[in-house]
Amino acid sequence: MKSEHNAAVAKFIKEHLETSAYSMGEIALLVGSQSIEVVEGFVRGDLRIPLDKALPLAQALGCDKRKLFVLVLTSWFGTEFVKTIEDVLVDGSASTAEQGWIDFLRGSFGNNVPELTPSLRRRLRLVASLPS
Repeated sequence: MKSEHNAAVAKFIKEHLETSAYSMGEIALLVGSQSIEVVEGFVRGDLRIPLDKALPLAQALGCDKRKLFVLVLTSWFGTEFVKTIEDVLVDGSASTAEQGWIDFLRGSFGNNVPELTPSLRRRLRLVASLPS
């Protein structure tokens, strides 16, 4: 039976599989499997992705490796455990306000935050200085 966490991973994979430069057979090889059925199981949500396969899979799909890894970790250990890890390892490095800005920017750019170029820096300063 598929869990909601496996379904979230499967949905994420499906979204990126369509734009991947690789076929499912090639992706299977890149994650260290000889069988396309393994990747098909990931796509259906029938199989949980082993933690050591999450990053090679993200690279093969050309997707955000952090997002896929968090989804995979959640499928194994649940939301509360992953939240605890994030609180201990990630959130301690930024204040609540800073984390709010980081989350907003990630959401605004679809988790694909571009490099902060001088032009983008000027635009952000302009936006931040505008009255609401």
